[in-house]
Amino acid sequence: MIQVIERAFRIMEELGLDGEVSLEALARCTQLNKGTLCNILRALIELGYVRRTREGHYQLSDKIKELAMDNGIPPEDLEKMRSAVSALAAATGESGVIGVLRRTQVAIAAQAQHQRSLMINPREVYGGLSLFGSVTGRILVAFLSPEERETLCRQTGFPGARWDNAETREDMEKVCTAIRSRKLSVMENSETGIIAFAVPVSWRDRTISLGLTMPLFRCPATEKKRIPGLLREQADALAAALSRE
Repeated sequence: MIQVIERAFRIMEELGLDGEVSLEALARCTQLNKGTLCNILRALIELGYVRRTREGHYQLSDKIKELAMDNGIPPEDLEKMRSAVSALAAATGESGVIGVLRRTQVAIAAQAQHQRSLMINPREVYGGLSLFGSVTGRILVAFLSPEERETLCRQTGFPGARWDNAETREDMEKVCTAIRSRKLSVMENSETGIIAFAVPVSWRDRTISLGLTMPLFRCPATEKKRIPGLLREQADALAAALSRE
């Protein structure tokens, strides 16, 4: 097993150096016989880490390239996101987060927590964010195209009780339309004493989520009205910053 892993990485290293490589060239570089090489390449293609070109050559896929970056985000954009979420945490005195969709999971691109007493535990709140049961996940799903959303639900199943009992494609479109119309997702949990808000941020050809989580006791009615407007202002500023080269 260890030998197979070593060979697989050797193949990907060669593809990373040369970009697009023929089977014959790969066999020479890796010193593997073509039968072994084809078996490993077939597995890497099925896993989505390698793809075949029209010419029949092999190259690394975008999936493996994403692993070399933080959630597939270029360093310059990631720095802007970190600055934005830190500014949000400082402005509100609460905990801010930026989430992105990575295949069928919510990934945290940046998070920041203001230093004050009685803060939420970010590991508990942001560790393994739910795709359908978190404000971040709902924003990311709602702003997919209908085709992308349908593909996602084929892979994950419909949310059901996790999100307004959405059990069909029509149900999903209804709940997603409601979020898109408001450009806001809010969830309040009286058991944990936490309320969370999230808004969309335009980034390149996709949408990411800017969110804020805070204890319920620090969120009276006036704050519930103020926070969405503040989040939208921060989201617009971040989108503008990300659009600049």
